[in-house]
Amino acid sequence: MTQPKKIVTSSPRRVSINAESSVASALLLNHQGKLWIEHAGERYLLRRTSNNRLILTK
Repeated sequence: MTQPKKIVTSSPRRVSINAESSVASALLLNHQGKLWIEHAGERYLLRRTSNNRLILTK
């Protein structure tokens, strides 16, 4: 029996963003080093490689 996929929906939050804003990748990536991003109706995968680099793929 497989577990249903957990869907995370966006919730309204206020975030102050300016030209110097940054966030640590550890706060974004899950324990597998992955983050799915939805943009303009498309899904992208941001992942950490074995060389500790980041790759964004469609």
